[in-house]
Amino acid sequence: MPQVKSYDGSKDILDHLESFKTLMHLQGVPDTIMCRAFPTTLKGPAKIWFSRLTLNSISAFKELSAQFASHFIGGQRYKKSTACLLNIKQREDETLRSYITCFNKEALSIDEADDKILVAAFTNGLQKAKFLFSL
Repeated sequence: MPQVKSYDGSKDILDHLESFKTLMHLQGVPDTIMCRAFPTTLKGPAKIWFSRLTLNSISAFKELSAQFASHFIGGQRYKKSTACLLNIKQREDETLRSYITCFNKEALSIDEADDKILVAAFTNGLQKAKFLFSL
């Protein structure tokens, strides 16, 4: 069974919450148990924040996750647009394989990427002469 990595307050909070909820729902865990299990996924400042909550002040996981998200919203990742892919260029000494790996890594971090824009950005960043020579 997959495990949720510990959250310390510095990464994407929504990603952590979704990973936790998905794992709990997959196992059919009730809401009250989710509230009790959630602190086991926390460390550092996040664990300290949780320990300072008033006892019995949370009645549902939805309420817990809302308070948690509002407190740690600064760690939320910003959404990238496909325009950032236009900045990726194949370096003079970079192999085609390395450029493809780098481009794909960035492309996967974009939530709503259109295939036509991906292809245009990819070809725009290629060293044209090196690409034709490698074919």
